[in-house]
Amino acid sequence: MTSTELVKTLQLPVKSSGVRAILSSTPTLRYMRMARAPMMLPRHKIARESWARDKVTWTPGDWANVVWSDEKKFNLDGPDGFPFYWHDLRKDRKVFSKRQQGGDSVMVWGAFVGKKKCDLVVLEGKQNALKYIQTLETNLLLFVDQELGPSWTFMQDGAAVHRANRVYEWFEEEEVHVMDWPAKSPDLNPIENLWGILARKVYAHERQFNNIDELLECIMDCWENINTETLDKLVGSMQKRCFDCAMAKGGPTKY
Repeated sequence: MTSTELVKTLQLPVKSSGVRAILSSTPTLRYMRMARAPMMLPRHKIARESWARDKVTWTPGDWANVVWSDEKKFNLDGPDGFPFYWHDLRKDRKVFSKRQQGGDSVMVWGAFVGKKKCDLVVLEGKQNALKYIQTLETNLLLFVDQELGPSWTFMQDGAAVHRANRVYEWFEEEEVHVMDWPAKSPDLNPIENLWGILARKVYAHERQFNNIDELLECIMDCWENINTETLDKLVGSMQKRCFDCAMAKGGPTKY
């Protein structure tokens, strides 16, 4: 609730600026955005809690054998926007511009396991089951053959392309064990955090790009420079994520 809404709702005999001053001086309050979370139905929370309780006893060694995978889109003009920043009044205001037609974008696929990450794959055109299988055949299998033994688990989210019958037939043919994954659960997926880290590096200082080649070069350089400590920390957070989700009865967590 904003200060203006407080004044109206409580019919306070003060201006909203006075309320803001009081709230700002209160050490236990901070004006901030609401955290984003997918809209969840009761069945989603039940599935998430069940998943979290099942996995909460997994050891760090168990999580170190999970291959986390996902796709990520990057825009020439940056993410959704750079709406807030601390402005130095002695300098000109920063300006964020969007191309009239939205600019171009690129989609990449990536994966990591333990302290190792695979090379990013640039995805061409609209994705379907056959293209997804080709990505996995030429990148996932080579990656795990180099980095893992025979016992590993593959994680993918519930995107329609991922759930295609032909994709699951391929998993069976290649004997890929796929982790069950609850819907509406980006907060349980450490690769979502990895994408966030990568995006912040790519778009640091409100950086925008003139063309796809320039954008891709930056993406690849930033991906290459993500260190093993970052990956290890993300994997190491899984026990706490599961615990927090179970304690929240399947509700959203801080991740």
